[in-house]
Amino acid sequence: MRRRIRLTGRRQLPRSVVDVKMFEVGNTTEKKLVSLTIAKSDAFSKLPASAGIKLRLFENKRSKTLSFGTLEDLKRLVEITDDGFSAPSCQLRVVATEGQDKGLLLGSTDSWTLSTDEDPTNRQGILLFKPYDTSPRSWKLIIGEDTYPIVYIDKKIPNSRVWVRNDPTFISCVLPAIVGEVFEDMFADNDQPERQWQKDWIDWADTLMPGKEPPWEDERRQKQDWLDDLLDSFCKRHDTLELLLKSLMQEEEN
Repeated sequence: MRRRIRLTGRRQLPRSVVDVKMFEVGNTTEKKLVSLTIAKSDAFSKLPASAGIKLRLFENKRSKTLSFGTLEDLKRLVEITDDGFSAPSCQLRVVATEGQDKGLLLGSTDSWTLSTDEDPTNRQGILLFKPYDTSPRSWKLIIGEDTYPIVYIDKKIPNSRVWVRNDPTFISCVLPAIVGEVFEDMFADNDQPERQWQKDWIDWADTLMPGKEPPWEDERRQKQDWLDDLLDSFCKRHDTLELLLKSLMQEEEN
């Protein structure tokens, strides 16, 4: 079992100590705001009132730290001036703001995915879809360390979230490839995954192939055979080939 070594003596805080939301305002997607509310004040009782509250965002090689003031003077809203964030990973960090320990990390949480409120279904699934500038590609898959995989759909595609859920070509050709790439990424470690999002993907695979455990420590050939069976089961469950054929026939008739 893996163990974490913490050298700073900082407190490990649960994610539930704060309620954090990202949302967009106005008629465009140019302005994003992040709200932060302390949900469990007792978790901060042993920390100084002057401690600074910061939220670290990181996504697709971008990173940014938002400052929400201090425990005794907490800001409710902070604007994200960088429009490159769509569904970033985030981590709450509590730091010393005065004295000889100024800047010392006093407490932190694990990371979690922060999404906008415009599509609440994104937070309920194991695969997130977000509009983004992916040009010259129409879509791009990002597999992070601690967050659910995100499929970025180029923002120039109208109603991109509706498109990925309803377009027969995407469902039958692209989606199976995405599923395959996610599991190939997990197989690369040659060990059973420990992250929560990975466990959720494994549970999902078990609904398609009940009782057929992934061959984490086997050779590449066995892993590929298991993945082929998974993709066959996925396509059979959603009848992807028939869906594509019907779409192509309708295009010919028109």
